[in-house]
Amino acid sequence: MFEITGFDTAGVVNLKRESLAAALKKARELIQDGCRDVQIVDPNGRVYTSFEEQAA
Repeated sequence: MFEITGFDTAGVVNLKRESLAAALKKARELIQDGCRDVQIVDPNGRVYTSFEEQAA
């Protein structure tokens, strides 16, 4: 499972997706909706954050 985390006006957002492609799609959607500090952590512990610039 890929974990997507971020912060919005209500607090912490924590979601899970089965694939990296699905996690990237959801992360970009969260950023477009105004979430900040969005990141993805893969099953091996690798952290993805570089997609933030792509979503802007």
